[in-house]
Amino acid sequence: MGTGERSRASLPRTALLAIIGGPATIFFSLVSLFGGLLHAPRGLHDWVHRTWSRILLSLAGIRLEVEGLGSIRSGEEQVVVANHQSLFDILALFAALPVSLRFIAKIELSRIPVFGGAMRQAGHVFIDRSDLRQAIRAMRAAGERMRKEGLTLGVFPEGTRSTDGRLQPFKKGSFVLAIETGTRLVPVAVEGGRAILPRGSRLLHPGPMRIRCAPAIELDRLQREDRDALLVETRSAIAGMLAR
Repeated sequence: MGTGERSRASLPRTALLAIIGGPATIFFSLVSLFGGLLHAPRGLHDWVHRTWSRILLSLAGIRLEVEGLGSIRSGEEQVVVANHQSLFDILALFAALPVSLRFIAKIELSRIPVFGGAMRQAGHVFIDRSDLRQAIRAMRAAGERMRKEGLTLGVFPEGTRSTDGRLQPFKKGSFVLAIETGTRLVPVAVEGGRAILPRGSRLLHPGPMRIRCAPAIELDRLQREDRDALLVETRSAIAGMLAR
């Protein structure tokens, strides 16, 4: 299929996502927002995350291919550390992983009307990268909530999306938090999203996204000073899966 044909084929998907995706996001955000205010069980937020994500992925024509789910323990606390290439990565992880998944997110997302409030009510954690003390407090609070409620905490240690698809350097803070939880860390590789929505393009190119989970790394015997070695081991596992 030529470039022109592919662009035309993606126009209906682009229009569907634009027309339906926005209202769907507002609707599910309101469900989470009011559910949180009414102290609804965490299962409501899990349902919102998974259903919202699958709807948007379907509208975009994205097929998920998942490997290594045996590394993920449903109903138990753990830290999922993933690379970050596209706007679809979070949706793909919500849709594919059978866990109560919450993310550490940049503080700017908390300022989006309705959406930010819904994230907060669902239990996602916002950090201000310009305020180290706030970031440390928020990450520790996230670890405490994760252990208390049996949540899976999702972290993108690159800090932001890769501009060229290549794996960026990892930040140490994510691994300090992971060690403090004393649970387990699952390296996850996510790819395919950049091809679906190329950088600088407004047209969708439907296709597959792949999620690969490496064997978990047990953290119960690690100390804070092991963070560098844990970072290297995790990054190596993700790089190896991306190289496949």
